[in-house]
Amino acid sequence: MQRNMTQLPTLTHLQSRLPTSLLQFVSLQYPVPPTTSSRLASIFSSSHSSSLSSPPPTLYSNGPRDVYFVFSCAVAFTVLREVIIRGIVTPSARYWLVKDRASKREKRKLHHIITRFAEQSWSFFYCSIFWSIGVTIVRRVPGFTTPEQLWGTYPVLYLPALTKFYYLAQLGWWFHQIFVIHTEKPRSDHWQMLGHHILTITLIVSSYRANFTRVGTLIHVLMDFCDIVLPLAKMLRYLSLSTACDATFVLFLVSWLFSRQVGLFLVIKTSYFDAPKFIPFEWNPSAGRYLTHTTYRIFIAMQVVLYCLATAWFYLACMVAVRVVRGLGADDSRSDAEDEGIDGEESPLEDVPTTTTSGHHIIPSETPTPNGQDGELRKRK
Repeated sequence: MQRNMTQLPTLTHLQSRLPTSLLQFVSLQYPVPPTTSSRLASIFSSSHSSSLSSPPPTLYSNGPRDVYFVFSCAVAFTVLREVIIRGIVTPSARYWLVKDRASKREKRKLHHIITRFAEQSWSFFYCSIFWSIGVTIVRRVPGFTTPEQLWGTYPVLYLPALTKFYYLAQLGWWFHQIFVIHTEKPRSDHWQMLGHHILTITLIVSSYRANFTRVGTLIHVLMDFCDIVLPLAKMLRYLSLSTACDATFVLFLVSWLFSRQVGLFLVIKTSYFDAPKFIPFEWNPSAGRYLTHTTYRIFIAMQVVLYCLATAWFYLACMVAVRVVRGLGADDSRSDAEDEGIDGEESPLEDVPTTTTSGHHIIPSETPTPNGQDGELRKRK
């Protein structure tokens, strides 16, 4: 009780210092009146032991003003990415990796490695935090993955603050990702990634507006874990830790199999078979109900397209695994001519697409040639 009372005045003080026109960019909109919030909060926390004196959490509905918070998140991620990459990770990596006596070519190679390492660190940082938030949200609702909770509670008109923040921040993240793929050097799979990002944004917006946030949160949790493990594998490769890289890549394959191939398939299955059992087909915006036969088919179709993309990418990941088994290692090579000219040896790790975008390029091989050089510089003509 005391902790909540000390936090609320601080938040109120910070908000009071902002102009009213800016407040909507940094705060969640559409709080539910306290009496309604108190009644509904008891439903959310009925299975959790809590102090009777604790004030009920504030719940939120959705509306058009939420776009301001999404915009702020997209801008914040863009700024934070630069701060972490250029201000924290890059200087730290340069301090440990760059040697004073390194040749000009070696320094160029190290600069390339440091840049890519920093970019993957940003993906690892973001996905680790938001996957953890998603898991926290899932764990707060008992039986979250059961059809009764996914569909029987529809429509979920009011969200706890953490859930609403998570949903809107994830939407801001994907707009940020679209900005990133158009500011980095062109990649061979640019249009596939752009299509994935647009599909993801469409799923988030439609599920949020139509009050299907529970299944949306579950899909995010299933999809995000692999985007923690693969950047970690790439970071280990940049550090020339080949064995650890290969072991992490195996973990990545296993996690992809269970979370995306199996987990997402089960979500599609329950969406197709169980949703109509619990939710009547009815278009009634005043009651928060948006499931009609048409929206039902569109919703299933978008999930199937997402699953097809995941399956195609899993196939590419398995091809990389074949190279690992053959002893070639889970190295990294791909997109642009500059990167392919850094090192003469191509490697397959970057052929595994990630749903996040933070510098998908080659990793120079750490295997030296007999004369002590790491590889010949070659220009693609």
